[in-house]
Amino acid sequence: MYDAPMVVGLRPGYVFRFELTGLPYNVRQSLYPEVELRGVLVPRPGMKYMDYPIPLFFTQADIDQALKGVLITKVIYLEDPEKALPIGFQPDFPVETPDTSEAEAKRNANENGRLMAIVRLGDRKPPIQELQTVAIPGTLLLPGERYLKAPTLPPVFSYDSVPLYDPLLGARIPKEECFLNGGDKKTILGIGPDGQLNGLNATDVSVEFTKDGKRRVTTSNTASICAPRFLIRRAEEFPNGLNTAQMIAANTGQMGSATIKERVAPMTDIAREKANEYIGRVRPSSYVGKLGASYFVGTSKPMAIAQVEGVQVLGALVEPEQLTASPSLGPLTVTKIIDPPGPKQSGDIVTITIRYANTGLKPVSELVVSDSLSGRLEYIQGSAETDRAANFTAEENEAGSVVMRWELPGELFPGQAGTIKFKVKIR
Repeated sequence: MYDAPMVVGLRPGYVFRFELTGLPYNVRQSLYPEVELRGVLVPRPGMKYMDYPIPLFFTQADIDQALKGVLITKVIYLEDPEKALPIGFQPDFPVETPDTSEAEAKRNANENGRLMAIVRLGDRKPPIQELQTVAIPGTLLLPGERYLKAPTLPPVFSYDSVPLYDPLLGARIPKEECFLNGGDKKTILGIGPDGQLNGLNATDVSVEFTKDGKRRVTTSNTASICAPRFLIRRAEEFPNGLNTAQMIAANTGQMGSATIKERVAPMTDIAREKANEYIGRVRPSSYVGKLGASYFVGTSKPMAIAQVEGVQVLGALVEPEQLTASPSLGPLTVTKIIDPPGPKQSGDIVTITIRYANTGLKPVSELVVSDSLSGRLEYIQGSAETDRAANFTAEENEAGSVVMRWELPGELFPGQAGTIKFKVKIR
């Protein structure tokens, strides 16, 4: 017996029974919730299982309903950050969404995240024989214990806790534990014929600029915030009458099987075709030149020249600015940093820094920095600051957060850089 609240470790793939005694306003009665653990967290560096326990709580309304004979089912799932609700709440009291049945609750949980646990609460008291079938040693880590022993029996149902691994691409890391910020997702960023920015989605960062009279756009790196959040789909089943058994009516007719009028013997194999043999084998070969490639820088543009055994090959011309900046990002280098680093909890406040630098050889002008926040982030009013003069605006986006926009007049010469900082609260 332990005083609530408490934290225990459960092995996934098993069923657990708990006894709730000392209920408020019903101290002489007890309830026996059943827990199916269907999944666990996949920690990132620095994350610990016990820092993000699956919330299992019952309100006074839940207890009253269960004592009246109502079966309450709570399907707990780890929320997909891309489908996150744009609201904040305490980790110990997640949001509950009603469903009509347990099957619908599980389906909605899988569509919006990763199923973690199924909890059922009713007024039924399980017999001792039933409890013995689910009491498997090595599946429960009680407070004060450091290690979980090996289970004496295999899991009773499949569970989701081991990431898939592709032998060529590597491990497929689940996305529910962390959500991304920065970069360019979904629709690709671009400047339309009207000169307006297109493709700015939630979590994207864009930096518009003018170079050589043309309007262009680039993006930043991708930063990750690991802050798992649990939600609940809830279903209730009320007692509804009695189940009765009814005998099947007698057969009024009978039909015999049809007679086979013709029987065709299986055809024999007329011939077999043997696989063709290899007529010849070609061994792959490689040619290694005796002279390495040399690079010559001309007066206007660099030119690559490779020479092997007297054969001269001229490479494509490359602009000088591409030697110091990625061709896909252009002359601007944009970085996004989350401070402090490491795993977070809902309610934590972090500082986001966006740094832009002209790494090309020509000046750029009319910079516009836009950051469309995820629905898991809430901008703290008045926290935005820049080291250059800027016109700042903020408006709502499709994820339930805001798009922040800084217009930076003037030119940014080669080698110059700027910084934007603001604070957000993790929902």
